[in-house]
Amino acid sequence: MKKIILRGAYSGAIMALAAGSALASPANVANFYSGKTVTVIIGSGMGGSYGLYGQLTAQFLGEHIPGNPKVVVQSMPGGGGTKALAYAYNAAPKNGSYLVGGHQEVLQETVLRPKVKFDVRNFRWLGRYMDVDYVGFVSGKSGIKTLDDARKRQVIVGATGARAANALGSLAFNRFAGTNFKVVTGYKGTAEMFAAIERGEIESVTATWVVMKAFHMPKIQSGQLVPIFAMALNRLKDYPDVPAITEFGSNESEKKFLRFWASGGMIGRSVFTPPGVPAERLSALRSAWDKMVATKKFREGAAKRRASLNLLRGEVLEKKIAAAMQLSESDIKTARRVYGELLKSAGKKKKK
Repeated sequence: MKKIILRGAYSGAIMALAAGSALASPANVANFYSGKTVTVIIGSGMGGSYGLYGQLTAQFLGEHIPGNPKVVVQSMPGGGGTKALAYAYNAAPKNGSYLVGGHQEVLQETVLRPKVKFDVRNFRWLGRYMDVDYVGFVSGKSGIKTLDDARKRQVIVGATGARAANALGSLAFNRFAGTNFKVVTGYKGTAEMFAAIERGEIESVTATWVVMKAFHMPKIQSGQLVPIFAMALNRLKDYPDVPAITEFGSNESEKKFLRFWASGGMIGRSVFTPPGVPAERLSALRSAWDKMVATKKFREGAAKRRASLNLLRGEVLEKKIAAAMQLSESDIKTARRVYGELLKSAGKKKKK
């Protein structure tokens, strides 16, 4: 048999890998995490689905990480989630003590905003709890019952920020489906927006179907909240009569943009780390997440919180994200043009 000799970069890489493996022991990881606090950053208030899954992470992940650190959730709203993403990417410690709970817009923002201070391809993913689609709901008191009704008169919509999914959903239907939503930004989170609906301050909110099922089903069933559109690749099984955004677009370029945009739902409610976390700690965190979601204790905890699950391991999710990011220069140019048009139509900020 011919002897194979590795030279140069190949031999150096093998030696480095072997040395790294020797250092990446459970004891080293446990020593680092023992007595520490791991912070899960979410870019919204605690009343929505990011808060829901962030709390699940905080409750159950720590006991599966070597050293059993305490895990807490830190709310950092702003810019529709981009403030938290930029902080995690640029300022948070890269030692495995900070995680991010969400945000699915990280994929779109990477492409649509050339000056954004993060890149979805450089975050490292532990896993996904649930794929997430957004649904536009109107107040039953508004008299609006279908998407066509929202073409006939102005409908006031609440949102956290102009770039947030809860704003862009309505703006996209204005642009591609001819609706007449007026978006008012500046709300701190989903809970505040639903309180505003109760006060009659706004008439519509775009929220995740996960949150709606968990917290608002009685109001949906009674007709107090009415679904009229879905920011999703396909119509929802629960509401086959409610149109999805991908059904619109006047040409193939616009339709491709809408399919890309709706693909953020596959990221859904996930957990990931900033770039640069040491390999052995990333491996330990991924292993901890895998172990956590497999336990009966976690499943019962999720059920108690009415948190839906459609689990996906971090390595698999990273491959799906890489595939979604395979866009041509023409695709990116079109996406940024349309995105800019949507932002210009965002409307006003609510009065404090």
